[in-house]
Amino acid sequence: MSSSQRAFGRFACTFFTALFLSGAAWAQTTVPIGTVEATIDGASYRGETLHVPSEGTATAEVRDFGPLRMVDIQAHDPDAASIMRGVLSVEFGLISGADASATDASVSYFPEGMRNFYVSDEEPAHASVTLETLHIDGAQGNARGTFSSLLCKREGMMSKIDTEDCITVEGTFDTVLHLAD
Repeated sequence: MSSSQRAFGRFACTFFTALFLSGAAWAQTTVPIGTVEATIDGASYRGETLHVPSEGTATAEVRDFGPLRMVDIQAHDPDAASIMRGVLSVEFGLISGADASATDASVSYFPEGMRNFYVSDEEPAHASVTLETLHIDGAQGNARGTFSSLLCKREGMMSKIDTEDCITVEGTFDTVLHLAD
């Protein structure tokens, strides 16, 4: 999967998750299931991963694609003015049968929603994820670990990455994972 395809997938996931969670009824039906704490360009960040029981979905999910398992952890800042602002996403792959080592990692940060956001999916930015705990049993699991990345700015989904405007991010995650359909 190319970096552009991964980036589009993350944007779509963030956009649709935010649409579902943006209504007052949705906001009342979410349950925090984990945390992501980070330092983003020197500033502290704390976000929550969310479960939407009425829909059977979550913002921390694992998907199986044959021998590849993809984990997407999307945290939302509970103090942000909108559910679409202050979103920090950590995504990585796991190869079936391998130990708990993450591959093909990417990190994205959406401080203002879908405009003026930061991604790690293209050169020179690289993301690293280290798993401390990964346990998946049936439809749920847990993941705990650390991540770091250089993130470069994009003005919009179709814009090129501005490699002159980059920030660093490093942090931890500890969340329940839901098996995605």
